[in-house]
This record gives sequence, structure tokens and C-alpha cells, in this order.
Amino acid sequence: MARQLPAGKSRDLAVVLHDIAWLLPRKIDPWAEIEGEEQLSPTELEVMRMLVRAPDLSVGEVARELGLQPSNASAAVRGLVARGLLERRRDGRDGRISRLAPTTKAQAIRRRREGAWGELLRTHLARMPPEDAAAVLAATDSLGALAVALAGGS
Repeated sequence: MARQLPAGKSRDLAVVLHDIAWLLPRKIDPWAEIEGEEQLSPTELEVMRMLVRAPDLSVGEVARELGLQPSNASAAVRGLVARGLLERRRDGRDGRISRLAPTTKAQAIRRRREGAWGELLRTHLARMPPEDAAAVLAATDSLGALAVALAGGS
């Protein structure tokens, strides 16, 4: 049986995590700087973020997960494939279905931007009182476990 935790504190944590999640990609968008190419549309950005976390989904699965119309998901995927950020692979069990995965180019862009996110956080953590910065860093593994639990639908 799950422990009862204070509702107010868990709400406060949810709000802070939401604020950080909202601010971080706006400070450094991992897909904004694709050499010589325009920025991704909001739909393309969401499709890329989903497929980085969960590769090998079909277009229909992406549409369902993101609450998109199938035609909008298909259009976003076509644009990402054309930019060399996604590749289609035939499903091993059903050749009519394509599975989607980020390309090496997309993964390299993501790694560069994640490094930039780390530097942004390091700069801001260095401005905090040392005990606060240490507490934030100490929570990394626990927050990661929370993310896994949330992704699993728990």
C-alpha cells in the first residue's frame, strides 16, 4: 500500500517541476539550431521529443500518444524524415507498418543540446546557496525514478 504524503507539498513539487520543464527548453531548445535549416514546428518538436524517449513507434502510435490527428502526425513525420532527423524502418512482424526512430544526426543534436542544458543549470546552481545547490543535485536520482514511474503510467 502506498504511503500517504502531504498533498500540498506534492502539489508544490509538481508546480516547480512543471515550471523547470517549461523553462529549460525555452532557454535552450534542443531542436532549434539545425545547421542551415528552419526551426521545427511545435508538432514536429513534440514528435521528435516523443521518439527520442520512445523510439520505434508507428505514426498511429505517435498520433495517439500525443493526441494528434493522424494526418497531422503523418505530415510532421514526413517533414522530419525530409530533414534527416527521423528514419522509417519496416516492422519485423507486419511489413505494412513503419517504425520511426531518430537518426544519428538527431541524436547528435540532442546530445549537444543536453550538454548546453547541463551548462545552463550548472551556471544557475553556482549562484544558489551551496546547500540548496547540493540538495537539488542530490535529488537527481530520485527525480529520475519519479520520471520513470510517471512514464509507466503509475
